[in-house]
Amino acid sequence: MKKKLLYMALFAMFVNSFAQVGIKTPTPQNTLHVNGSLQIVKDLNVGGDYRTKGNSGNKGEFLMSNGTGNAPVWKSIESENFLKVVFVGNKTDINPSSGSYTGTHSTPVSAHENYTQTYVYNVNNKIDNAYLTYSTSTGLFTVVKPGFYNIVPYITYDLNLNPNGQTAGTALSYIQKVSPTPTRLSASSTGHGERTTGLSHNLSSINFFNAGDTFRIRCVYTQNFRLSSGNIHISYLTP
Repeated sequence: MKKKLLYMALFAMFVNSFAQVGIKTPTPQNTLHVNGSLQIVKDLNVGGDYRTKGNSGNKGEFLMSNGTGNAPVWKSIESENFLKVVFVGNKTDINPSSGSYTGTHSTPVSAHENYTQTYVYNVNNKIDNAYLTYSTSTGLFTVVKPGFYNIVPYITYDLNLNPNGQTAGTALSYIQKVSPTPTRLSASSTGHGERTTGLSHNLSSINFFNAGDTFRIRCVYTQNFRLSSGNIHISYLTP
């Protein structure tokens, strides 16, 4: 018993003298130095002092360094100007599955909105409904959380329906803000020669949207066409 008390007293003196404790290391480099795994069953509290409990953060926050000698702080993704991906979609089918869309058969292609079709993503890989919603029947995005959105769609056209002598034409794809006022946010228009059987467009646009605003992806070709596979990702630019 006397030996145990002596060891405890020596250990307390060692800790008080050096203020460092090492676990599986004889040379601790910090107040507590663990050479191995660390398991935390409940909260991880940072900051505070001998009278105040540290902060365990809020759900969804991450721990960010505050520099040498300072306690780390809990941060939200929104506070750090990150791009948060809120929608990822794919188009895996040809729409319509039978038949085709009628092209304008005249130029300029931009003057024929009544021939333009909405590009619909039939597979939603990811959607965060706290930011926006999506209709797979209309292809319409509706903004829930106001802010800047980065919209990046990839679009392909299938032109195999057109016979010889009727393939050359012009394709127009664009991101359209529908409400409150129809506005073309980004567009790509390219001409293609005879016997072009397919084409693709990449678009990108960063714009501010209010809650309730809607937008969609629109496509048209001067000859008959189908809309084939593609994808889209939409990110929210945190303030």
